[in-house]
Amino acid sequence: MKKLFLMAAFVVASVAASAQIYVGGSLGFNSIKADKDASSSTTFSIEPEVGYNLSDNLAVGIQLGFTSTNADDEGNKSEYTVSVFTVAPYARYTFAKSGAASFFVDGGIIFNAYGSDAEGSSFGIGLRPGIKFAVSDKIDVVAKTGYLGYIKNNDDLGGGSAFGLNIDNTDLSLGVLFNF
Repeated sequence: MKKLFLMAAFVVASVAASAQIYVGGSLGFNSIKADKDASSSTTFSIEPEVGYNLSDNLAVGIQLGFTSTNADDEGNKSEYTVSVFTVAPYARYTFAKSGAASFFVDGGIIFNAYGSDAEGSSFGIGLRPGIKFAVSDKIDVVAKTGYLGYIKNNDDLGGGSAFGLNIDNTDLSLGVLFNF
């Protein structure tokens, strides 16, 4: 029993010694001005993030988010606002490192709650690739793009689900992480 306890204490101490907390997030802004009868929109987002490095290649974390979109549809003479609150826990696996750069993939679940002119929620599970540049021991710049996964809308949003791969420059997220 004593040996088992000492072994467990050693494992916990070794994991804690290599662990590191990071906090940060990203901000986003997008404005589309359309000609004539097309839609115009303005979107703002803030996505704070906190995580815990379990080892050099594995981390767990959670990203929270708020996104607000205001749009004008000139063709239909209508305006609408959509607010989205997001909770997204994840596990991050770093699979390649080269100097200050490291490539990773986040795997996790996402829950979105919609408000304003679109009420409802959605749930998803998927993978998101990214790259991290270590500016210093305490600061990382992170870029994420794309998504491979499944998402399901509740009936308030018309139901339905989607599975797919999306990798393009319209889904680019840039952020900063501070390591403690």
